[in-house]
Amino acid sequence: MDFDEVFRSTLLIGPEITIIITGLILIISEPFFKSGKKKELFWVALSGLAVAFALNLNRFHNPYDAYSGALSLDIFSGYFNLIFLVNSFIAIILSRDYLTSMNLKPNEYYSLILFSTSGMMFLSSAKEFMTLFLGFEIMSIAVYILSGFNRSSYRSSEAGIKYLVLGGFSSAILLYGIALVYGASGTIFFDQIFTRFDITNPLLLAGSALIITGFIFKIGAFPLHQWVPDIYDGAPMTVTGFMSVGVKAAAFAILLRVLFDGFINFDENLMLVIWIVSAFTMTIGNLTAIVQKSIKRMLAYSSIAHAGYALIGVVATFGGQNLGLSSVLYYLFAYMFMNLGAFGVLSYLSRDGRECETYEDISGLWQKKPYIAVVFGIFMLSLAGMPPTIGFFAKYRVFLSAIKSEFYWLAIIGIINSVVSAYYYLRVLVYAFMGEEKIQTPLLKIASIIALTLLTIATLLLGIFPFQTWNLALEVADTLLLASQLKFQSN
Repeated sequence: MDFDEVFRSTLLIGPEITIIITGLILIISEPFFKSGKKKELFWVALSGLAVAFALNLNRFHNPYDAYSGALSLDIFSGYFNLIFLVNSFIAIILSRDYLTSMNLKPNEYYSLILFSTSGMMFLSSAKEFMTLFLGFEIMSIAVYILSGFNRSSYRSSEAGIKYLVLGGFSSAILLYGIALVYGASGTIFFDQIFTRFDITNPLLLAGSALIITGFIFKIGAFPLHQWVPDIYDGAPMTVTGFMSVGVKAAAFAILLRVLFDGFINFDENLMLVIWIVSAFTMTIGNLTAIVQKSIKRMLAYSSIAHAGYALIGVVATFGGQNLGLSSVLYYLFAYMFMNLGAFGVLSYLSRDGRECETYEDISGLWQKKPYIAVVFGIFMLSLAGMPPTIGFFAKYRVFLSAIKSEFYWLAIIGIINSVVSAYYYLRVLVYAFMGEEKIQTPLLKIASIIALTLLTIATLLLGIFPFQTWNLALEVADTLLLASQLKFQSN
């Protein structure tokens, strides 16, 4: 790779470079701001994300490879980058008021959000394992720090340490798997591994199993899901919302890349594994969420269940349905609005250094803040899959893809779990609308109100008129699957 190729590739990764430079500017300029003026760094972070968003739109029309094929700057990466950038944009807006209410200083907070987002973006573009691993570490290290950002909270510090230890353990498993696959195939590029994949090679099988295990951990799926409730429960509220969407979407992005670029001729065995993982993830997540006394912890187990729903689409894709892959892509897109909105409401209701996280903390919300109660109700109904929200259309597409691929039992398990989940989502509404008035009047937070309004409009509007965004997900899925099919035929 000569200098011209490096220069060209650097220009092509403009969105990622913009995010990184903005993060560095925030770190360098922060000491020069007076204490009362440091809140203005908020606008610098949003400006960087807006520029990156505009640059990323080019990938939907002009796909390229960068750094000699290490990165694929195509419509697939562009689609996931939209999720990462919008997620970060809304999370930062919500964080402006939350940091004030919790008596936390912004300092490096916005920078860490941006650095983590850049790692997610590199992950969605990765075409070989070294770039994959670097993307994972850039994303993960920033999230480890964010999880323990509230240094005055024992729970936050504990969450940061737990995530660091467990995340490092999963990274070691992933890296060991990469080493085994490289030793067996002689390459780290996904497409080259496909051409050399020998299902009888025990070294290659062991390496593949370790890699998939690492992905399952990052997704937060069974049986490596136990870390999710503890980390989500201890991390600051806005960080929990950010990572519940971003880290999960990034893990799914690279899982899909690896499966359909590198391990496509390993499909029958993987299909059975993912079928079992999906079924147990949904069931355990929902059943455990029912007994939780903390809304924050309930949403953590709910996040596990939603990972199981998305995996239904992955299984359906192995069944030969492009609707399966498009349903996964759309589900992650829809999940961003409703889950980030749910955590956003809880961050809005947090005040005086104390988070709103129990059912009693929202009791009587309708009497004090009817608008926030209605907004919260919309997000809960969307997470439960009720029409006319975006959550209904997302679940409908996932279950339909399983049925069309003739995975009837998996679809039945998913539908039953969705019905079960309605119990704990509606329980939130019972406390908010019919509970005894116990909640303290929350302070007016303009930035958070704007963010929650945008999320609510998107949750409803995209549920009523879903087809434009659904067609985009179809186009992205068709592009990835067409490339995989051509590769399989040429082999």
